[in-house]
Amino acid sequence: MTVLCIIGWVVSVATSLFLAKNAFDKIRGTEESKGNFKFMNLENYRMETGVGEMLGAALLLVPGFSVIGLVLISTFMGGAVVAHLSLMGGNKKEFPIMVWVGALVGYLLRAYC
Repeated sequence: MTVLCIIGWVVSVATSLFLAKNAFDKIRGTEESKGNFKFMNLENYRMETGVGEMLGAALLLVPGFSVIGLVLISTFMGGAVVAHLSLMGGNKKEFPIMVWVGALVGYLLRAYC
């Protein structure tokens, strides 16, 4: 196992844990996630978003399904960037961009192990 492969796994696990924690907050319905979705008038989609993000975070760590996890994460984070830019005035857009970059870099580093 090369150094780049190990770094890829570390980045993938860190990204997945970070995303899974926030997805769990959406599923659980913390005040912050409820407030954000209510502000964007999307409160009906909070649970589905959390489940999709959790699934993407889990699949990113399964070698045979990593690309599916990456596609799910890319889809949800792309939607989050658009929602944050258009509905929240650009606030908190950095988080979904960082998660997407982390998932992509981790996947690409592990893809060539």
